[in-house]
Amino acid sequence: MRVHASFKMTTLSTGLLLAFAPLAQPVFANPALSSVEVQAQREALSAASVQVAREKLNQTAGGTAVVEAESFEAGKAVTIKDMLDFTPGVFAQSRVNEEARLSIRGSGLSRTFHMRGIRLLQDGIPINLADGGSDFQDIDPLALQHVEVYKGANALQYGAANLGGAINFVTPTGYTTPNSVLRLDAGSHEFARAQFKTGDVLGNWDYFASLSQLRSDGFRQFSGQKNTRLNANAGLKISPQLETRFYVIHGDLNQELPGNLTKAQLQSNPTQANAASAAANSQRDFLITRLANKTTWISPTGVEYNAGVYAVDKNLYHPLSFGLIDQQTRDVGTFGNRIAQGELWGLRHDTTLGYNLVHGITEARIFNHVRGDRISLRSHEDQKAHNMELYGESRLHLTDSVQWINGLQWTHAKRTADDQFLSDGDGSYQRRYAQFSPKTGLLWQASEAVQVYGNLSRAFEPPTFSETSPTRALEAQESTTFEVGTRGVAQEIRWDISAYYSQLNNEFVSYQLNPLVPGLSAILNADNTVHQGVEIGLAGPFTRDLLRAGDTLNWQLAYTFGRFRFDNDRVYGNAAIPGIPEQYVRAKLDYANTLGWTLSPNIEYVPQGYFVDLANTLSSDPYLLLGLNASYKFSDTLRVFVDARNLTDKVYAATTGVIVNANGADSAQFSPGEGRGIYAGVEVKW
Repeated sequence: MRVHASFKMTTLSTGLLLAFAPLAQPVFANPALSSVEVQAQREALSAASVQVAREKLNQTAGGTAVVEAESFEAGKAVTIKDMLDFTPGVFAQSRVNEEARLSIRGSGLSRTFHMRGIRLLQDGIPINLADGGSDFQDIDPLALQHVEVYKGANALQYGAANLGGAINFVTPTGYTTPNSVLRLDAGSHEFARAQFKTGDVLGNWDYFASLSQLRSDGFRQFSGQKNTRLNANAGLKISPQLETRFYVIHGDLNQELPGNLTKAQLQSNPTQANAASAAANSQRDFLITRLANKTTWISPTGVEYNAGVYAVDKNLYHPLSFGLIDQQTRDVGTFGNRIAQGELWGLRHDTTLGYNLVHGITEARIFNHVRGDRISLRSHEDQKAHNMELYGESRLHLTDSVQWINGLQWTHAKRTADDQFLSDGDGSYQRRYAQFSPKTGLLWQASEAVQVYGNLSRAFEPPTFSETSPTRALEAQESTTFEVGTRGVAQEIRWDISAYYSQLNNEFVSYQLNPLVPGLSAILNADNTVHQGVEIGLAGPFTRDLLRAGDTLNWQLAYTFGRFRFDNDRVYGNAAIPGIPEQYVRAKLDYANTLGWTLSPNIEYVPQGYFVDLANTLSSDPYLLLGLNASYKFSDTLRVFVDARNLTDKVYAATTGVIVNANGADSAQFSPGEGRGIYAGVEVKW
């Protein structure tokens, strides 16, 4: 604890000094660090192109990634796994269809539903609900331009101070959408999807819109889905330095939930549904609408100001075997930042100052039900979440090749539950959480094409309503992380490698409440835990002119190693914290020829199983999956593709639940991965 305190005080003082130091005349030209300067033209002030995004992320002294939509559009792009599977450090696996488990550096390990521990945004506008929990089924991969991943404390520019960092899903604008596109997909398990998207620039206005519908019976019994999504934005360039943009996101999402299986059931018939889930008509359906506005102004002195507001309306219908969850959520929020370049002590000095403010109200009810038909009310709370985040970042250019980056965030969160169902007593409560989260780091431009970095940071995460209760006053989860890494290109080999070590206090973990009642458990604070790992991304050319002149054969590897353990815990000792594998490997070859053909064999490999229970007595099994993607471009207007998955029809668990102690016995905690599937699509542009 002494190390934590000294780090906090030292970085607090330097962060305040540098982030809030007076600015002299802005500095716009600096030949040093040319590879990390944001030099690309900003056609839309309020939205970044892929090139601008890459250059901005390359200014981060920590692990980041940009995933272009082109890398996943030539396949069955449906889930968050499809988008981020080749991003080291990110673990995304489907429980069923688009219902998925998402974790970065071991974030949210205790949460097997309704993601926590990562800030999600679309076009820089928060997706998470006000209490920090989030769903991502309304994100349409086919409506995206690229995805930005900020791991850990590297997400400060969005005010994120949680362990997992942030993911920003970026949609196109009229400036980056030169075509109208009609796409039709179909394949195994009665999968069918249609999408139309278009965009254009009309004088000072530009627009983008995407509408898609998806239907599927699912790989398993009782796993069908019906989804409709609309994504649209329109921007008005009031002047070359001032732009405002309006966003509309709407999703009508309906998903059957077949539940988990025992390992024996998984191995005998992975397509079956859990009997209790099917009998209860378990579903997760929600109707969501997001409206937002973001305005960007670049002052005559070159200072950039961004400000925005958003509102979310979400209705959740969620029958499960224990009850029917019925929730109506209304969130409103505002955000803004100021980005400037100046001088300090005769050195170039860049600063960012920003804020996030959100307030949400959820009418949370639980009903007794029969197959989704409400019978009687069992619980009713009005849940109110309020968050305020103030943050600043200072970037001091010590030399032409070295930047010293300091940041500081203050978070204040309030959680209030007003019990409206008083027949079983008043369960109202209120919790407050507040903390400073500092960070410091160095970014060294070792050569024109090579960067080396290191950082030390603190993270702070208040609990969501899913963790709290009238009888459990949880502390916020805190962590200190040290990270080193490098990225660059040498002899056409590209790499992005990070290693990190995190010490956590109060991690949210399941504990057994009563030794005499094995099934009675709850999320409590662990004393000390450790997360550590290595993230390796490699890519490069394998050969050229393989079959004909101009052919290319490239390779790509994404390797994630993460070890998450208790540290002399009073109950679990030094046991592994279950939920995701220690090692996860994705690799592929990409062949392309001048006739328009592409062919991409790929593998997904989990070399060893991982534990399902905190007592480390039950585990999943290792697996290896083989896939093949092929496409043919007839012309600039017509492309077809085939995406074949799990060619050997391997039976495996894609992800699992987490329980306290299985005592070595089999348990219904395994979510079957999809068996062999073949999907095809056609895309027409004009």
